[in-house]
Order: sequence, then C-alpha cells, then structure tokens
Amino acid sequence: MSDALMLQVTAFADAASGEAAGDLSRPVPTCPDWSLRDLARHLGRVHRRVAATVTSGAERLMRPEDAPDGEPPRARDEVATWLLAGGAAVAAALRDAGPDRLVAGFFGPAPASWWERRMLHETLVHRYDAEVTVGFAPWAGVTPALAADGLAESLGLLDTYGTRQADLAGSGQTIHVHATDEPSCEWLVTRTPSGVEVVAGHTKADVAVRGPAAALFAVLTNRRPPEDTGDGLGSVEVLGDAGVLTDWLRVSAL
Repeated sequence: MSDALMLQVTAFADAASGEAAGDLSRPVPTCPDWSLRDLARHLGRVHRRVAATVTSGAERLMRPEDAPDGEPPRARDEVATWLLAGGAAVAAALRDAGPDRLVAGFFGPAPASWWERRMLHETLVHRYDAEVTVGFAPWAGVTPALAADGLAESLGLLDTYGTRQADLAGSGQTIHVHATDEPSCEWLVTRTPSGVEVVAGHTKADVAVRGPAAALFAVLTNRRPPEDTGDGLGSVEVLGDAGVLTDWLRVSAL
C-alpha cells in the first residue's frame, strides 16, 4: 500500500505547492481558518510523527509539535520536496515494521497495517482540500474501490472511537450509507446513547444517503454538501429525514 500512499502524497504536493497555490496563504474552504500552508504543515507533521513513532517503538503517538522537521520551508517550490520526504518516511517506517507489528495507535497498540490504511485516507481527504482550494478537479483517478475503502475506514474509526465523543451519541437515529458503484458497500450508522454503532448491510433507516463512493466520501467527511455537484464526483441522493443527516454531519466532522 506504500505505492498507493505515495501516489496520494504526490497529488497533494502538486496541488498544495504548485504555481496555482500562490504564496500558500490562500484560505482552504473545506478547513475553516486554515491556509494552504497550514494544511501542508498539518499533513507533513502527521506523516513525520507517525514515522518517528513507528521507528522508535514508542508506546504513545508522538505529539504533532514534536514531529522532527515539522515546519514546511518558506519557499513554495521547496514545500513539495518537504511533503514528499514526509510521505516517504512514513511509508518506509511502516514497510520496515511489517503489517502485523504492534505500534502506538490513537488509544493503545495497533498493527502497523492500521496506520498504513489511516495514512492513505488521511492523505486522500486532504488531497481533496488542497485541490479544491487551487481550482483542480478533486480526486482525479481515484477509483470507486479506493473511495469506498475510505468510507469504510472513516466509519470504522467512528465505530471504534465514537464512545469517546459524547456529541456522536444519540437516541437511536439511523443513517443508511450506500455506495452505488461498489458492490456490497452499504452500512447502517446508529447513534445510540452509549455511542455510535456501524454495521455493514442493507436495511431501512431514518435517512438514506446514496451515490458514487467518491461523492459519498466527500459528503460524509464534510468536504461538500450532499446537493453540491460542483466537484464533478457525482450526485448524492438523500431519502428520508434529511435533518438526521444534517445533524450527523454537524457532529461527525473530520
């Protein structure tokens, strides 16, 4: 998966530090209060802190501010090199660790393969941010399978760690998520009093949200409203109680 990660890092770097980026002070519409430089700093630090944590065998994930070489260069034309170096570092660290080695995760040990998938989709989502900021068509070449895996990974994070976020709890509200261009990519999200539950499968819900996997991924990571098709990824249909989806998007922002 390291090749897939570096493909996304390269696409992000092309957008975030190319001529269209200007001086990197341009605001990122999908990440309020961030500039392109802030976005590049965030992703470069994420890659470096995970690489350093995995390589060192530390029991806890390194803090972002402690990431080595954690500040992007001032010159725009050097930022791409800095971003690619961070991506290469995390890819190499995870490759050397092997998929089954336990390393520090968010809240305890996790296999290195978990981080490899997490880094791929973290980079993919922020690639969208960078590309829409500079006017690129986002996610060119991203396959339905990759987008569907991003959906599955993001929903899995909420299912695993949702009990730690009180705002995600509810009183039984249900959301059916259906990627129409990938077989068997359907999930039911239930907001229970104790947290979020996510199960695969087709079932009725308070609201259903369906469309191409990439469009769904953008919507469910709060990159675009369901009704907005300006990114070229396709239309998303909302059936049922739209207010349930609106409130879910409000509390589940990534």
